[in-house]
Amino acid sequence: MAHPELFDYLFHPAVLDLMEPLLGPNIALFSSHAICKPALDGKRVPWHQDSFYWKHLLTPVNVVTVWLAIDASDEDNGAMRVMPATQFAGDVDYDDVDLTVNTFPKAISKQFLNEAHAVTLCLQPNHASLHTAALFHCSEPNRSQRRRCGYTMRFMSTEVKYNTEAGFYHQIYLARGKDIAGNVYGDPDKPRQDLIEARLGRVRRGH
Repeated sequence: MAHPELFDYLFHPAVLDLMEPLLGPNIALFSSHAICKPALDGKRVPWHQDSFYWKHLLTPVNVVTVWLAIDASDEDNGAMRVMPATQFAGDVDYDDVDLTVNTFPKAISKQFLNEAHAVTLCLQPNHASLHTAALFHCSEPNRSQRRRCGYTMRFMSTEVKYNTEAGFYHQIYLARGKDIAGNVYGDPDKPRQDLIEARLGRVRRGH
């Protein structure tokens, strides 16, 4: 919403060609943002599904995230961890967690977790991982002297209906193809200063 130049990357054919086999030919940009863990950042991102936080915004929550590494991302500096095949688990229960050591207030209940199956997504700069909104994932604190920065590009099928009443502080954009669900899309050539100001203080630090 602040820097239209980013759409040169977000709408690049190389990125959208990754999405089309997963989402189909009609693709919308749901969101994008840089996520940085400074050196020696002491908080973890607990196990969660992105869909848990987006279900009031999207029907259905059919989103795929491209997590592009700006810095090297590894076990020492808090790389993302995933639990394979959990995108098929459906909705699960969540428990409250301690916000002094976690970035989110809730985490997937322990009975749904088997951390022995968790995989750390170690990435070099310019490498990327992809995950769906339903996949269980988390990340540990950055205990290293190195920053860990990534850029997320989150796309959805235009068959997904975006709830504008719940998403007052947000804007989606048509990336490829045509609208199916009757959504309203923003102009990628125009910054949205009104939304930038409205979002101040509302954005959580992620992973």
